[in-house]
Amino acid sequence: MKKSCGCKSKFNAVFMKNLEWYLHHVYGNYKRSLFSKLGKNVLEIGAGTGTNLPYYREGTQLTVVEPSRDMLNYFLEKAKDHPLSIYVREGYAEELPFEDNSFDSVVSTLVLCSVHSPVKALKEIKRVLKPGGTFVFIEHVKAPDFTLTAKVQDLVQAGWKWLFEGCDVKRDTGKLIKSFFPDAKYRMVKFNSPFIPVNYHIIGYGTKQPD
Repeated sequence: MKKSCGCKSKFNAVFMKNLEWYLHHVYGNYKRSLFSKLGKNVLEIGAGTGTNLPYYREGTQLTVVEPSRDMLNYFLEKAKDHPLSIYVREGYAEELPFEDNSFDSVVSTLVLCSVHSPVKALKEIKRVLKPGGTFVFIEHVKAPDFTLTAKVQDLVQAGWKWLFEGCDVKRDTGKLIKSFFPDAKYRMVKFNSPFIPVNYHIIGYGTKQPD
């Protein structure tokens, strides 16, 4: 799988690190509610700089997969301050190095927008979840047609995708999630932030149904 440009990886790691205060402000209450649904043995894909660490329950056995070494450097430093059992792998959501039915829960926050193949990533997420396991997600998505945000997304999509390592502001992630987790429950939320292209989000969870 193609690796990202080193300069862009460093830029995005620094950008996300400096944006953490804002991410906690915007997503904090949603995460506290969603993460209460997690089991003990959790996989987080695209762990980034560790913004989700404060929301995991003490004693959680947390495995994280992250393709950016620059992000992981921040994550590992922050992880020292949290009472979790943490196992870190550098890798991709489309190629998870774990056995079938390995985890009670999987977490994805602001990740499925930038994976090379969201279909492969969701297939892998479902594969490694135990039957009855929970997939929780917060993802920015394509805005409703004919809205101002949709027009802005059209204008910036190519440049945004190049700068932010494949981040697609027009991905219909809710529809994709539903194709793998038909019972998924989520709501669309519009944030009135200065980051107009990524103001529309879906926030929710789905369950892996037993065969």
